[in-house]
Amino acid sequence: MSSANVWVEQFRELHARARKGPLSEPDKRRYLAERERFARALTAAQGMSLPSGLSARRNFRVAQGLQVDLELATGKLRTMTLDISVGGFSVMLHKPPPDSEEPGFSLRMPGNADPLVGRAKIVSVQRKLATHRVSFMFQGLAEKDAERLEMTLFDLALERIK
Repeated sequence: MSSANVWVEQFRELHARARKGPLSEPDKRRYLAERERFARALTAAQGMSLPSGLSARRNFRVAQGLQVDLELATGKLRTMTLDISVGGFSVMLHKPPPDSEEPGFSLRMPGNADPLVGRAKIVSVQRKLATHRVSFMFQGLAEKDAERLEMTLFDLALERIK
């Protein structure tokens, strides 16, 4: 087994322990450092470069279809995410809302976890033939919700690495 595989397995075990409950202070510090290291590896693999001082943990994306209900001025819309990060998500829409709109959202989390609910701001719109890829940034996401989402994103990323 390569050293990278060994490291991923050690991180997977530490992540599973963190999921089960509080870690000791030394383990918590190690876990947060390893979580950042894992996220940096993911962002590099995704071809993203992060400015100095930005946390990779808060910026790496996972390509994952999660149900999201958007509350737009034109009405409610149910769609699926293309990808998601702790900062926001992207979806495909036939007609994008105005840039100034900050829709409410309810994002269904994997398993039976409570949905993530809040407001989002449009940060980019890219035309793709007859549809648009619309990227949203979470607005005022509570720290506990950001942490819950981050843990879920690590779960999803680790599931993909065998």
